[in-house]
Order: sequence, then C-alpha cells, then structure tokens
Amino acid sequence: MKILLKNGRVIDPANEIDAVLDVLIEDGKIAAVGADISAPDAQIEDVSGKVVAPGFVEMHAHMRDFNEPQRDTFYTATSSAVCGGFTSIGVMPNSDPVVDNVEMIERVKQRAKESALTRIYPFASVTVGRKGEQIVDMKALADAGAVAFSDDGNSFKEATMMRDILEQTKLVDRVVDLHCEDKAYTGKGVVNAGKLAEELGLPGISSVAEDIEMARNLIIQEEVGGHMHIAHLGSERSVELVRFFRNRGVKFTCELIPHQFSRTEDIVREKGVLAKVKPPFRGQKDVDGIRRGLHDKLVDVIASDHCPYAPEELEGGLTATNLFGISGFETTLPLALEMVRLGVTDMSYIIRCMTVNPARIMRLYDRGTLSVGADADVTVFDPDKEWVVTKECLHSKGPNNPYIGDTMRGRVELVIIGGEVICRDFKILKNVAKR
Repeated sequence: MKILLKNGRVIDPANEIDAVLDVLIEDGKIAAVGADISAPDAQIEDVSGKVVAPGFVEMHAHMRDFNEPQRDTFYTATSSAVCGGFTSIGVMPNSDPVVDNVEMIERVKQRAKESALTRIYPFASVTVGRKGEQIVDMKALADAGAVAFSDDGNSFKEATMMRDILEQTKLVDRVVDLHCEDKAYTGKGVVNAGKLAEELGLPGISSVAEDIEMARNLIIQEEVGGHMHIAHLGSERSVELVRFFRNRGVKFTCELIPHQFSRTEDIVREKGVLAKVKPPFRGQKDVDGIRRGLHDKLVDVIASDHCPYAPEELEGGLTATNLFGISGFETTLPLALEMVRLGVTDMSYIIRCMTVNPARIMRLYDRGTLSVGADADVTVFDPDKEWVVTKECLHSKGPNNPYIGDTMRGRVELVIIGGEVICRDFKILKNVAKR
C-alpha cells in the first residue's frame, strides 16, 4: 500500500527539515520526502496547512495492565497514546508486578504484542521491587530489551547507591531515569507549599524536596559520569540547576511534563484531585522559570507522564488517597503548542523534544525520524484546530485529567504506524490489527 501526504509542513528535526513538502509511504517505509512527489497509484492525503512529523516518542508513561486493568490496559492506554500522536512508548516499570526481572520484560513485550496499538519499549526498575535496596541485574535486563532503568516515583537514599547505579549505566549503555524527590522533606504533602496549601489547609510539597535531591545527583554525575536522565523538572531552581551543571560541562538529559509549564497552582482550586500530580502545579514564579528553560532550550524531552487511575480511586478528594498523576496523552501536544503561540519556543524544538531526542535517549535510533527507509511512523496534526476536552474523547480508562472542559488548540488528525493508518480524527480504526 502506498500513501502520499501532500503539501504539509514537514518537520523532521532528525534531518533538519522544516518545509512544505510531500511524504511518500510505501511498503511500511518512508519512500521519499520532497517537493511535488508524483505517485498516481498512492492513496492521496491532502495535509495542506497541517504539520507532518515523525510519530511522537514517549519516554514516561504508565500502561498499568497486569494486575491493574481497572486503571488501564495496553490497548486502552495505547488508544489514548495514538490519539495524542504517540507511536512509540517507553513504559515505566512501576506496574504490579514490578518490572525488575527478565521474565517481566518478556511479559511486557508479549502483552504489547497481543494488544498494544503502538510500539512498546519496556523500562526496568533500578532496584529489586523498587525498594532502593538492591540493584537489579542491569546487564541481563538490558540484553532482554530494557531501553532504560527507573525506580519511577522513588529515589535513592544513599549517595553511594546513586554512584554505583551510574557506574552500571556505563557498562550497559542505558540511562537511569531519575525521579528527584527527598521524600522525608516532602512528608505528607499534597499540593504546592505556600499560599495554596495554607488556603486549603493541606500539607504542602516544597520544591526544596526536588531541588536538593537533583543537586546531589548531578554532583555525583559530574564526579562519576554515566548516563543520567532527570524526569519532570518541577521548579525554577531545578531549571537553574540544569543550566549551572550544563555550563560546567556535565552530560545528562532532562524532561518536562506539560503540567509544569502550562498552568499554575490555581488549577487545583478549580479541579481538585484531577490536578493532583508530582511535582505539583506550582506558582507563577516557578512556571516562568520552567518556561525560560524551554526558551533557552535547556530541556531535551517533553513527555506526557500518562498516569491513569480508576474513577473510584479519585473519590474523596485531595487527601483521600496517596495517588498522584494525570491521564495525559491526548492533551500533551496542544499544551506544548501553547508555548509556541506564546513565543516561549518554536515548533521545531517542540517536535524535537517529542521525537528524535527521546528516541536517542532510549537508544531507539530507528525511531523519531522521517529518514528514507525508516519505518513509516508518522503523526499529522492541525496546530490551529480547536477542540473541547471531554471524557468521551479521552480513550484511557483513567478520567483523571484536569483539562476536561477546557478548549484546546492543536489536534492530531492522522497517525500512521508502519505504513498503516491507525487513527483518524481522534478515532481508532478498529479494523486495524492490534500491534
């Protein structure tokens, strides 16, 4: 089957392309990218006025499934992912059971093969059971297919363990993805510390909990080396730490989640438990600092941190549960595009942070590109199309999205994986074989 995408704005940062061009897909591969391509026998898709990008690559998502299907399954989560434009997903290991052994890596791959619509790449935990006590057999897990390591949601108390983990990353050529949080400092915090917490009468989460852990880890990284990726920067000071250590020549990567740059803590007053996330929505000073990080291109990745919970788990409000997270695949792109319209950054940088950068960090060198000969994973979106976020248009089982009811600008219109049209106009094509 041939598909010819005509007259779209093709943005492929991996090949430094940003121009109005055509893209020809044949036999599941990118066959040509250029002007005025002729293919009379192809299915023509007029994508004038739309952006044609490599399929988005996610490196921070939670699939649930296994013993938590009430939250999401590989099928429902990847249905949500596809509608957000994501075609390759790095899956966090904090499932039940934890992905901390070769058997679980194989189970993730098998479950994905049975029911996922996207390509799935498993992360493994750094320590057994994510308990922070014993480092896993990183070589065996990397050989089995783990693309990265993370104790997502947990950090490492002992600096010596952080040192040893970084030494191991050099041996296996995989990144360790770090959730930076001193949980003793966080305590029982629920929302951003300060005015909001005082107003609501709730325990607060100070940005210090993130910043001190992040500073320690970067100091160790400067000393030891290795492959470090810092998840979801959540404060002005965390961005300045990135700037400081980059200026010192320290090599590492980092990411942002849209929650941290799109809205302030005011959203918690309106949306309550739907806006309960870590790091929490913070004040304007932090949001401004995070946006400076985007403007100055200090950030490598924009991820969704898709983290669904079942409706009954959200009952009782902010203090009834210790769960934090947002079901966020479909709203990641439009929230990122807000930063383009505000002049914070440019479209090509947003696409870079959602395609080639996360692909390379996960060592997926064949993803996040429209290079001729690459698998035809393509996302087409209308950057100006307005739509209202409703529960019905979110394909995940998790309704925990604080943007429900909001009008978004920018929507995915066509998603192709391996040359097959998987999603059109926010609808999954059910006749497509599950991947």
